[in-house]
Amino acid sequence: MGNEQTMSAKKREQRDPADFDYDYDRLREHLMQEGNRGPIAFVLNFFAENAFGDFVRERTDSKKIGLMRIFAVSYRAFLEKLPYKRQQEKKAGQAKSRTTIRDESDRRLEDIVSRIDSGRDAGLVGDVRRLKTFWLASRETMKDKYAENLAMRTLSLAEMVGSSTTKEDQDEVCARVNEIAKALTCTPREAVDACHVEPEALSTSSYQFVQRMNKLKIIAPRANCCAMFLTAPRLFMGEKGDQNVAIVSQNAKILKSSFPNVDVDALIEHDPELLIITDLNEAIKELLSLWSEEAFALSDSDNDFFAEELAVALRACSSQKGSLPEQFS
Repeated sequence: MGNEQTMSAKKREQRDPADFDYDYDRLREHLMQEGNRGPIAFVLNFFAENAFGDFVRERTDSKKIGLMRIFAVSYRAFLEKLPYKRQQEKKAGQAKSRTTIRDESDRRLEDIVSRIDSGRDAGLVGDVRRLKTFWLASRETMKDKYAENLAMRTLSLAEMVGSSTTKEDQDEVCARVNEIAKALTCTPREAVDACHVEPEALSTSSYQFVQRMNKLKIIAPRANCCAMFLTAPRLFMGEKGDQNVAIVSQNAKILKSSFPNVDVDALIEHDPELLIITDLNEAIKELLSLWSEEAFALSDSDNDFFAEELAVALRACSSQKGSLPEQFS
């Protein structure tokens, strides 16, 4: 009986991602801070923290920290070689990784944090505090730490597009990011990260976003159109978004006629940029010469990762190995 009570006491409470504004990095950090929940959990948390935490970036002459950094880098390299679902996305012929839209935003965030810590930018702290107040007021459930992180990312975006000269300009960027998040039904964090990839999104109206999503929903009704925008911001969120949606729609019809018994919507959601490579028709013909339609249909029904694998196969059959047009490379 005593053992049962102990096990029950150690059982981790369920957490609602909405309490963390669906920021799963922050949710993971919170869960890791709850303490040791047993030897297996301890080991996994230890690996995760050291492979993806501060040890990788820490700068110190400490021998102990130096050894931990070696371990962290080695363990991360090991994970990157594992053939799991999303890992192969970087090999699909595109220079910028589609696995995350946070790369540019994260890099600029580190610069903002460094400037605050060094004290060399006196006005920066006040700007962050003001934008943080805006974000806290925009979402009733938003947590203080999340709002501060979002404020710094929004400020870095304002600097990126040259709108950091006045408070009014910064506030305008903040408000626009909030509008984009509502139009795309995504989190503000996702919206600001996407805008770092495609700054033209700030000057694209919410009406245009909604129209583009509606058109994509018509051609790919089972696809998550919001995910498509966040996967390929430069494709759908810039001034040429309407033109690109038309190209994607046209090529989606070709894919559906070429693979009638395959879940093409899943392919479009996974890799929308595939549909703008210049020789997609030739790639389809090449692939169909190697495998029959029936074989594709059977593989789709048996393989949960078929959309990813079909995307890679089509890119491989392209004469340009799936390279994107110059404006997206």
